[in-house]
Amino acid sequence: MKHLIIGYGYCGYYLAKRLLAQGHDVVALSRSKTLPQLPGLKHLNNDVNQGLTWAEQDTVLYYFIPPSPEGTEDKLLEQFLQHAKLSVGKVIYCSTSGVYGDHQGAWIDEQATCPGQSPRQLRRLDAEKQWQAFCQQHRIPCLILRLAGIYGPHRLPTASALEQSPLINPDEAPFTNHIYVRDLANILGALGETINQSLILNIADGKPNKMGELQRLTAEIRHLPPAPYLPFTQIWQAASEMKREFMQASKRLLITRLQTTLPQCMPLTPLREAITESLKDERSSQ
Repeated sequence: MKHLIIGYGYCGYYLAKRLLAQGHDVVALSRSKTLPQLPGLKHLNNDVNQGLTWAEQDTVLYYFIPPSPEGTEDKLLEQFLQHAKLSVGKVIYCSTSGVYGDHQGAWIDEQATCPGQSPRQLRRLDAEKQWQAFCQQHRIPCLILRLAGIYGPHRLPTASALEQSPLINPDEAPFTNHIYVRDLANILGALGETINQSLILNIADGKPNKMGELQRLTAEIRHLPPAPYLPFTQIWQAASEMKREFMQASKRLLITRLQTTLPQCMPLTPLREAITESLKDERSSQ
């Protein structure tokens, strides 16, 4: 079995590292020439706008590239699929749990509605449909992964913790969901190696927190002064458009389907432990 990573960036690096450690044949496609090198990883320097020819049917294709930033459709993916000549065994598309929008803090599974309240959400939903149509046409499994917020080494809110950026009062703050990048890599690898059916899966640690908890814990573990708490409306007034979108999207992701789909129970790292591990890795890489 081969593993083809399209969009070799932060998550792709950890996935490749995990797969290579288990002796898999891994190929990564990206435009960048400055990405971290891993022994045994094969690079394809390729622009997705030009498509891709791949004819090894025992391949799992992982697609990480986010949609183009304009409109309500993923034109970048559309162009890629139009020009690509792909013969693979399975596609795993990394989408986002942002497609669910706001569910007012309720627990939701993969059957929850996706109202498409913003162009960003609509682009992601369009990308999901494009991959589902492609896989149906080619009669191969398609796994759509709706990822929670990804964090890990060099992806912590350290700057906000240092600046003591104000946090929303916990009783007003929306619920947010997270997944540690190493846990994500393990999940992706396990799904790639074992699952041969089309599914939509929520990917999170199953322990939602109020918005700001990641920053609060990062500061606490680093022994930094705590940030002040402010009313929701005051934070809203100073927030960027993207942050406002997150502030309006309170939900708690159920991961029952993920847990019952994986061939064996996979431990997920608690938030505090993962932050501590990430900070240790950051120090060792300096």
